[in-house]
Amino acid sequence: MKKIDDKQTFLSQRDMPFVEALENYKKEGLAAFHTPGHKLGIAAPTTLKKWMGPALPYDLGVMYALDDLHEPEGVLKDAQDLAAQLYGAEQTWFSINGTTALIETMIMGTVGPGDTIIIPREAHRSVMGGLLLSGARPVYLEGRFDERWGVPLGTTVAEVKATLAAHPEAKALVLVNPNYYGIAIDLQAIIEVAHKQGVIVLVDEAHGAHLPFGKALPASALSCGADVVAQSTHKLIGSLTQTSMLHCQGSMVNWRRLTQVHQVLQSTSPNYILLASLDMARQQMATEGSTLVSHAEKLAYKLRQSLQVIPGIAVPDKADFDHIYEYDYTKVLIDFKELGLTGSEAELLLRKEGIEVELVQGYHVLVLITIGDTEASINRLIGAVQQIAHMTVAVKGGPVTNAVKDVALNSTKLPVPEVVLTPREGFYQPMTTIPLTEAIGHVAGETISYYPPGIPFLAVGERITPAVVEYIRERQALGYVPNGCADKSLTNIQVIDDIR
Repeated sequence: MKKIDDKQTFLSQRDMPFVEALENYKKEGLAAFHTPGHKLGIAAPTTLKKWMGPALPYDLGVMYALDDLHEPEGVLKDAQDLAAQLYGAEQTWFSINGTTALIETMIMGTVGPGDTIIIPREAHRSVMGGLLLSGARPVYLEGRFDERWGVPLGTTVAEVKATLAAHPEAKALVLVNPNYYGIAIDLQAIIEVAHKQGVIVLVDEAHGAHLPFGKALPASALSCGADVVAQSTHKLIGSLTQTSMLHCQGSMVNWRRLTQVHQVLQSTSPNYILLASLDMARQQMATEGSTLVSHAEKLAYKLRQSLQVIPGIAVPDKADFDHIYEYDYTKVLIDFKELGLTGSEAELLLRKEGIEVELVQGYHVLVLITIGDTEASINRLIGAVQQIAHMTVAVKGGPVTNAVKDVALNSTKLPVPEVVLTPREGFYQPMTTIPLTEAIGHVAGETISYYPPGIPFLAVGERITPAVVEYIRERQALGYVPNGCADKSLTNIQVIDDIR
């Protein structure tokens, strides 16, 4: 039980202050002469009524009787304070613009034009947005890459030490932990190194809102001492898509500055249903989180064990990767290499069996096991993979160990960036479009990624190297469509005029 802001009202983690305020407001039955135009659902489109009928009266405009996302002082602040208490933060902000806005917030809130910020090569495209908005200059951690499985393994303590020594002017360090594949770095040791140098540590924990509630999951970023942490509450636990939380602790960050940037990057017309879902998800995890996440862990282990005995299918465990620190076993990589199938081919076959996956790369797909999974969903996935393996072996006469399609094993390894201009400097330069065949040596005028996972392989202001062009060719051969470029075929590419 927690006393909120010296009020006489005490709140516990079982309470949902924002949700309860919405319920009470609805009961008042006030005539609505405010936005939104559908007026409590009365004039909502017919299909929208079918989809969301009972929820529409909660779709309100900015009602100051219900608190303000930009300067919360009442029930919304109470809800955020309860979330901070649950996760071990000193302050928490809710987001209805996803984790993208929060990653941009923590970058803009800690560095400015010309400041050096160290970021991992596998950072999400939202980090590029933060660089563009802040004007900061990126220095990249190359990290490690597992050639067999085609996945990034993250940075190391030694690499961070060396990078900080080479760039003593750095003000902040961005880390991704755990990454899309559930691979975690030695976060606590890295944070200690950074803090000794007076460097603020910002963690993209988009895939980690469930971590504090598991039995064998990597440690959360806050428990490791991170200063600011962005979490996608919707990705692996129960809030609605587009909702996230930003957590902060310690004295190294100006909290008010973060609030000011948060105000800039959040809608001035926040959706109250989205905000309420964050309050609900927090309460659910506080009261049931350990049970729910532990069950998801058990289902993930069952899935792994069942898939690993299917001929031609490989599912790596922690020991199969090259010296990783920790691993979230609820992220399950299913590799079809021995069957001679690319990830794209496997995805299409899985969809025919009624399965939709999270991510497709070289020879594998990635599936996420969450609190929403059941024995039935796990069995359905196991049966689909068994069927694909059986059909493939029947056609080819056995696992294909030496006749794998001609796809580069390192096709998912990102090219090493060569920064010429900060993303912000590059963004405002005159641009021209040239054929990709003539682009080597030019400076990129576009930030381009393949989504998911949304990791840019080229950012505005970076030189287009032979490795960049080779990466594009490899991805084109696999049939991937790029995101962020004007020409989706990447026959042509935008470059900055007169800079080589």
